[in-house]
Amino acid sequence: MPASSLPHFAEMSLRARLIAIFIAIKVLPLLLLALFAWQAATDLGRLVTLRAVSMADVMLDTQRRTGATAIGDAIEALDDRAREAIEALTTDVAREVARFLYDRDQDILRAARIPPAADAYRRFLDTHLRLLEEHAPYALDVDGTRWAEADPAPHRPALVRAPLPDNAGSFHYRTPDPRTHQTLRPLFLEMSFIDLDGHERIKVHSDRALGLLDPALHDIRDPAHTFVRAETYWPALQKLAPGEIHVSRVIGAQVHTHWIGEYTLHEARRQGKPFAPEASGYAGLENPVGVRFRGLVRWATPVVRDGQITGYVTLALDHAHIMAFTDTLRPTPERHAPIADPASGNYAFMWDDEGHNISHARDYFIHGFDPATGQRAVPWLDTELFNAWQASGLEWTHFAATVPAYRDQRLSREPHPESTASGQVGLDCRYLSFSPQCLGWHDMTEHGGSGSFVIEFSGLRKLTTVAAIPYHTGPYARSERGFGYVTIGANIDEFHRAATESGRRIGQMIDAADLQTRQARDKLVSDIRRTLRQTSAGLAVSTLIMAVAVILIAIWMANLLSRRITDVVDGIHRFEKGELDHRLTPHGRDELAELARSFNRMADTVRTSILDMDHARVSAEQSNRMKSEFLANMSHELRTPLNGIIGFADLLAAELESPEHRHFADTIGHSSRHLLAVLNDVLDLAKVEANRMRIHPETFDLCALLRSVAALHQVSAEAKRISLTTRLPEAPCHITADPVRVRQIVENLVSNAIKFTLEGGVEITLAPGPEAVRLTVSDTGIGITAEELERIFDPFYQARPFLNRTHGGTGLGLTLSRRLAMMMGGEIHAISTPGHGARFDLYLPCQPPPHLPEENT
Repeated sequence: MPASSLPHFAEMSLRARLIAIFIAIKVLPLLLLALFAWQAATDLGRLVTLRAVSMADVMLDTQRRTGATAIGDAIEALDDRAREAIEALTTDVAREVARFLYDRDQDILRAARIPPAADAYRRFLDTHLRLLEEHAPYALDVDGTRWAEADPAPHRPALVRAPLPDNAGSFHYRTPDPRTHQTLRPLFLEMSFIDLDGHERIKVHSDRALGLLDPALHDIRDPAHTFVRAETYWPALQKLAPGEIHVSRVIGAQVHTHWIGEYTLHEARRQGKPFAPEASGYAGLENPVGVRFRGLVRWATPVVRDGQITGYVTLALDHAHIMAFTDTLRPTPERHAPIADPASGNYAFMWDDEGHNISHARDYFIHGFDPATGQRAVPWLDTELFNAWQASGLEWTHFAATVPAYRDQRLSREPHPESTASGQVGLDCRYLSFSPQCLGWHDMTEHGGSGSFVIEFSGLRKLTTVAAIPYHTGPYARSERGFGYVTIGANIDEFHRAATESGRRIGQMIDAADLQTRQARDKLVSDIRRTLRQTSAGLAVSTLIMAVAVILIAIWMANLLSRRITDVVDGIHRFEKGELDHRLTPHGRDELAELARSFNRMADTVRTSILDMDHARVSAEQSNRMKSEFLANMSHELRTPLNGIIGFADLLAAELESPEHRHFADTIGHSSRHLLAVLNDVLDLAKVEANRMRIHPETFDLCALLRSVAALHQVSAEAKRISLTTRLPEAPCHITADPVRVRQIVENLVSNAIKFTLEGGVEITLAPGPEAVRLTVSDTGIGITAEELERIFDPFYQARPFLNRTHGGTGLGLTLSRRLAMMMGGEIHAISTPGHGARFDLYLPCQPPPHLPEENT
């Protein structure tokens, strides 16, 4: 038996010990034998089960890893091929844009050779046309949740017949692209001739310019007379030599939007805003009926006659022809779509060499100009930059000149809500601080190159590619980026959709095989468990029968041996519970009978002693009560002659002429008053102990009482040359208590503080609370040691510094103060450090306790 179980065994009854011994000798070996047999069978079943489960798991893991490896390799290969294809597509589009722009260089040079005349200019515009694709009209569906074609194209059937066997290998057929509206549109919105003084002499417009450009002739030296007040090309024209070309940036008014994203009736209701899609910016499938960005790019070159520059010819390219390169492009197997889908993340867009967006699936993201000022519109800004701009008080163009481009761009930044809500969300990559891909595009095209990278943006994992537009005419010759750069954003999940689908099918096959394996394994495990249960049941039943038999025998033998001991123990317990007259009945003359007779003798002796102690306790309580009553009566009887002595002493001191005799009279009066104070404390303490003290509660202003006590003791403090100050609230502090007893407590505490303070001062502080007030009397006196601090509230106790009796007192003041405080439902605490003074805190409830002691008559 372990040592730790010995104390428990020793505390057991004799009967329990006997039963435990029999069980330990007989039952435990049976249980151990059964446990060994059950453990051996269980280990065998567990081993077989684990081996079966392990084999199935290894097979499943091998299948899954094989499938994951194959799918991973396929996804990586598809991603690489898609990346290369989209990078090539981006580069090809950038080159096509450059070729298109170079063709416009040839157009302006040809236009310079045309004699300046309105008819000739008209013929030039009419003969320079280009096909543009436009999507069909769109309308909201009946639920108002999405836009759909108002007149959808009919379904195009698949192949009429199957391919010949010789052609069937990897045969892929694509239906024609979705129906689009292709129309011949003039390349140029305007053609003009400007004289050497900056005045327009001839101006011809195409039909597309109606309502967009002013047909009147102006002095273009003043930008206010140009398109959206933003063209400043006159200084550049003056610097052109014959054959040189000036090309402007994309000029157009900023398009506003009511909100960013899907523009449907359902969304308008959700946001609680009016539904006016025709008044908000165009955004492909998100808002196919919105306001389009209308812009131009102006070419200009000198007109030379007889070797002299006689003026300048300009061509204003319709910006829609530049947007056509990216509007319908889609980097997916679909390749081309009649309308852009910004929400999918699969679309292309363009930026100029300074980072202004000039083509986007959402037209309101194109960074245009403010027609009211002719300056760039405020772009979409993040919170930090927007707040800094607002704090500067500057116009945006002046503030932007002070901000480093591409500063600290990161995805953790957020657009400022006011910037978004303003509807001016043109994209200027230099200040689009919450889109770090801007800096990536900028860096990749720094030397005219191209590339790609992956970024998490707008909830999509996107591959973004970029390629510089190699067009270097006029001012664009100063930048290796040329005209700017083309970027394409593609949803990566679209690249490997086929591999993902293959992985899904492989996973389904593996899951089916795993299900069959698990079913076979579960059946094996079930059979093993059933066998183990049968074995365990047989062992348990046989062991239980044998154990029950042994336990019954043990109980019978223990009862036979322990019955008489149990009778003795029961008798002792009854005596312990207070049955003092109970006695044991001895049987025979053996040891147990002698034990019973000894117990009876001991019980007689104990009973006699208990009765004697009860008589002594009653006598002591009666004597103590008589003592308290005697002290109360005697103290009361002594107060009358003492008052007479004090009165006669005061009369003698007033009438005696001899100083020596007056001194004797003062001594008699002082001694009598001291004795009277001692008797008062003894009388009060005796009343408390005799339960004759009565509390008379009433509501009073504690602040007024404290001021009165302070005024009463001010003379004593000044006599010792110490300060007596109060810190009381300005408002009255009303409590309900016995004002006489409260004054007695406070005067006692203040008197003690003055008595034991040699220098410094005494302070009375009051802190009102919602349920109780705290009154503090602190001093800078001699202090009290920690050992004495525990006993200063005991009756007649004086701390060691008081033993020389220089301070007087009976040692009853603090005792009486604490008991009076307790009678009023309060308490007193003391804190002190020897040499640093003492502090006494009196806590009194604002309302009296429900039951106050009453005087016994």
